[in-house]
Amino acid sequence: MNQSCKYTLRRNAAIGAAIAIVTASSAFGIGASAASAATDETAAPSSTTTSAPQDATTAATATTDSDTQQAAPDDAPADPAPTTDPAPTTETAAPDDAPAPTPAGSTTPATDPGTTTPAAEQPAPEASTPVTWAEPSTEDAPIVLTATAGQPFSHTFTAQGGDGPLEYLFAPMNFDPTNDVNGWSWNEQTGVLSATPKSTFDGPALFLVTATDLHQTAKQYVQVDIEPGAPVGVTFGVDSSDSDVSWQVDADGTIREYTPGGTGETVVSEVPATVGSSMTLAGLAVDALGNRTTPGDGYPRSTVTSTTASDGVVWDPNWSANTVTFSEPGTRTLTVSEGGVSTSFTVRVSEAPAAVAGIAVGVLPADETSGDRWGVEGDVITYYPADGDAQRVDAIPARQGDRVQIRALAVDADGQPVGDHTDLTFTSDVASDRIEYDPEAAATWVTFDHASPHTITMAYGDVTSTIRFEVQPTATTVVSTTHTPTASGTLAYTGADESGPLAWALGLLASGAGLLVWRLRRRLG
Repeated sequence: MNQSCKYTLRRNAAIGAAIAIVTASSAFGIGASAASAATDETAAPSSTTTSAPQDATTAATATTDSDTQQAAPDDAPADPAPTTDPAPTTETAAPDDAPAPTPAGSTTPATDPGTTTPAAEQPAPEASTPVTWAEPSTEDAPIVLTATAGQPFSHTFTAQGGDGPLEYLFAPMNFDPTNDVNGWSWNEQTGVLSATPKSTFDGPALFLVTATDLHQTAKQYVQVDIEPGAPVGVTFGVDSSDSDVSWQVDADGTIREYTPGGTGETVVSEVPATVGSSMTLAGLAVDALGNRTTPGDGYPRSTVTSTTASDGVVWDPNWSANTVTFSEPGTRTLTVSEGGVSTSFTVRVSEAPAAVAGIAVGVLPADETSGDRWGVEGDVITYYPADGDAQRVDAIPARQGDRVQIRALAVDADGQPVGDHTDLTFTSDVASDRIEYDPEAAATWVTFDHASPHTITMAYGDVTSTIRFEVQPTATTVVSTTHTPTASGTLAYTGADESGPLAWALGLLASGAGLLVWRLRRRLG
C-alpha cells in the first residue's frame, strides 16, 4: 500500500491527537488515570511475531515500515524483531471483563454455565493399585500364629498395594481388650501386634486386621494360639476321708489349707491324717505360670509314691485320681508325678482316736469357794467334799437361782479324752434353764430359775450322759448334803478307781486349764 506521509509526520500527528484527547477528557471530568492508560497503551510495543491475524480491538498502533520502530516506555523491553504491517489499524478500547484472546492453534471447549462443579465436590481419582494381602484368609479359615506363655511375642502385618501409606486397624474378636489378662497391644502405623501372654485358659486369641490407604481396604483374619511353657512341676488338690478341710499343693510344694467357712487360705507345712484314713488327689503338670502342659481336657494319668512302704496307692480311672491309704503312724513324703515332672509334700499320720465309750463330767458350784466337787460317770454321781471322803449321791443339790459349771469331755474305754468340750451338746428337761458356753473356762454354765428336779443331758454323737440336780426353793431351808448322803440311803465310799474316768475328771476339775492343755496336746500330736 502506498504511504501518504513520512514516519515523522505520522508520529507528530499521533502525539498531537493524544494531547487533544487528554485536554478534552480533563474538560469533561474524566480522570487522568484513563488518559494515562490510553497513552501507555498507545506507546506500548506491539511488534511480537504471530502467525494469526492481529485483532483490531486489542492493537493500539501498528507499524508499517520494517526498518522503523515505534516509541516505547523507558522500562519496556526492546523489541528484538519488529513486525511489518501492510496497513494501519485503529485502536479500540476493550472492556475490563473481556476474555483474554485465545492463542492461535488452540481450541477452547464449550462450557455449560449450569453444570459447573465446585472444586470441593470433585470426585476422588480412582485407585490405581488395590490393597491386598499376600496370604488370603477368612473368618472360618484364619491364618494361624503361635505364641508361648511367658515369652514375648511380636508379629508385623504387611499388606501390598494402595495409593498411599497403609494403616492397620486391629479388632479383637473373642475377648474384651479392657479385660485382657494376656496384655495384647498393636501399632496401627507399623502393623505390629505384640504381647507377653500369661494364660492359655481362654484358648487362642482371634483378630480382624484391616489394611487401608483411606480409600480402599483389605481384611485378614488371624488366630494366635497360646502354648504353655516348659513344665516345672505338678499341682493337685488333696481331700481327706476324715476331715472337711481341703488342701491345694502348688508346683513348688507350697501347701495351702482351706477350711469350710474360713476367710481364705492358710499356708501350712504338712497335711494331717490318721491311721486307716485315705487321701484322694490327681496331679497336673504345669508351667511356671500354672498353665497345664499336658494336652487334653480331662485329668491325665498321674502316679503317687510314698516313703512309707505300707501305704497303699490305687488309681481310680472313673475319677482320674489316686487314693492313698495310711496303715501306720508317722511322717512320710508323698510324690506326685505327671507329664515328666513331679512335686512332693509331707503328710503326718497319727493314731486314729479310739471310739467314744462315755463322757467324763465334773461339776463345780458357782462360787468355787467351798472346794466341793461332783463327778459323773454313767448313772453314778460321786460327791467329793473338800475335807471328807468321796460319797455316792442320787442328785447334786442346788438352790433356785443358782448356777453351776459343768466341765465335760468324751472319753474312750481307757478314760482317755477323745474330743474337746465344744464337741458336746447340752440340753435340759426344764425349759427355763439357761445354758451358756464359756470359752475362757472351756466349760458350760447352767442357771436354774425353777425349783424342781432337773436333768441335764450331754451328747457326743450317739453317746449320752445325764446329770441329776435337785433344785430347792430359795425360801426353803435346804438340808446340806455336804457331809451326808442323800435320803436314798446310798452309803459313802472311798474306793473310787483312781485310774478310771472319774479320776481323770477330778484332775480336770482340779486344774481350770485342763481342757486347754488337752487341746494343745491334741494339736501337737
